[in-house]
Amino acid sequence: MDICSVTEKLFPVVTNETNKIGDILYYAQSNITCYVIRSEKGDLLIDTGMPQTWKGMQRWLEKYDLRYVLLTHAHADHDWNASKLQNAGAKLLLCDRDKKLRQNYLSQRVKPTMPKYTFRNYTQWINGSLFQSPLYDADIYFDAKDKGLLRKLGYDADIIPLPGHTYGSVGVYSKGILYCGDAFTGIWNRPDITPHAVSPKLMRRSLARIVRISPEYLACGHGLPMRFDETLSVIDEHLRSVI
Repeated sequence: MDICSVTEKLFPVVTNETNKIGDILYYAQSNITCYVIRSEKGDLLIDTGMPQTWKGMQRWLEKYDLRYVLLTHAHADHDWNASKLQNAGAKLLLCDRDKKLRQNYLSQRVKPTMPKYTFRNYTQWINGSLFQSPLYDADIYFDAKDKGLLRKLGYDADIIPLPGHTYGSVGVYSKGILYCGDAFTGIWNRPDITPHAVSPKLMRRSLARIVRISPEYLACGHGLPMRFDETLSVIDEHLRSVI
């Protein structure tokens, strides 16, 4: 049995082909989920996963004409494979507020979003300082005013600033789907508040922004996509609890 087969036994693969969720094109493995948005001018990948997701995702991407990769933020579990995809010809997009965060996790030291995540938060500091994604530099650094950047590149999609988890965290809104990175999570196979944020206050504002958008689906960076109406009670409870 080769290493790829072993990896996929340890970290089972789920895609839109094996578990259809609306019209969302996704690759999920090891509780990490990446997405594709299609266009006549080529396809856009949202986030890139970790080493254990690379081989399977690479095979999954063969059916797409990948032109761009948008990173929702510059944490290693989202940008680890960015340099490989860039070397293969894709252009990388990243918010300029996360430029210094690349390979420097502790430059934006996260805090627990709820008391129950305090111990987990310390483990995040340790893991973040030990595991650094391969060096890359984005082809395009955008800022909060560049909402229409993806439309200029040919996609029926808008960039939505969702700071809090990191200062440069963003989402992508397209056709009723909000690809929200780590602004919200399904990491435990249920809707939940992201455990860590560089600014819990900013994260709450971003959750309120998500409520105002009220997408049909939330496509998170961890866990499978969820219908927004299944997540709303969790978000509302959290927002009320900190007022």
